[in-house]
Amino acid sequence: MSHAAAPSSNGPAIPSESAASIIARLEAALDREPGGVLASDADGTLWDGDVGYDLFDALLASEGVRAQAFAALQHEARTFGVPTEGSPTEVARALNAAHLTEQYPHDRAFAMMAWAFAGWSRDDVLAFAAEVLDRGKIEARIRPEMKQILQWAERHDVPIYLVSASPIAIIEVGAARLGVHVTGALAMTPALDDEGLLLPHLDGPVVYGDGKVRALEQAGVASRLLGAFGDSAYDAAMLRVARVPVAVTPAPRLVALLPGIAGVSELLIHR
Repeated sequence: MSHAAAPSSNGPAIPSESAASIIARLEAALDREPGGVLASDADGTLWDGDVGYDLFDALLASEGVRAQAFAALQHEARTFGVPTEGSPTEVARALNAAHLTEQYPHDRAFAMMAWAFAGWSRDDVLAFAAEVLDRGKIEARIRPEMKQILQWAERHDVPIYLVSASPIAIIEVGAARLGVHVTGALAMTPALDDEGLLLPHLDGPVVYGDGKVRALEQAGVASRLLGAFGDSAYDAAMLRVARVPVAVTPAPRLVALLPGIAGVSELLIHR
């Protein structure tokens, strides 16, 4: 999930490179040290817009938050001074409003947007996510420059990981729309009960900020990160551990951090 992007000219200047130039850097790094994986944020990086918000907005619009999520939603609301009255969907809507005004922390909000599907089966969430992506015409939103880089990785047997603060279901469905083989999707993943229904808490790390690196560590690939791509400040930790770090339509808060990331450049996007 991402914030609104802003051009890097609004902050400290960093080098801008075409997809072909970045591929050349990746090839050179691969020649120097064989092996490694690519890790990319999804929203605002691989594609325009934020499919995590799209999914959660669709859940709210359908009044789809179920009773299984109610107690956990009320706990979050009480913790951050958000109203607890109303239906499960109304409490989730109040938390979302608090998130948008910075009252509800982003890491907690993005986790909530995944486990708010508590009581749904995983297959039902995947089907719902597919409908959201179909309505949002996700294929038309994929950045051609990023697809070019992913296609290079596929040709050279470099594993690709998507690392996102969005719910795992929509990242998995989105990954299947990229036209390349994605080795793994690391995102906000709710726990499951014995019947395969989602529970109102995560199974695994909060994939946000430093949690993106922890997710890569759990996948066993953080120490061999060939390239990383991201658009927001909470991608900075992942960019710092990559041999070839690349900002894609960086948001202002990431722009401010880029001078402290060795070797970073910005991908030229043809708008």
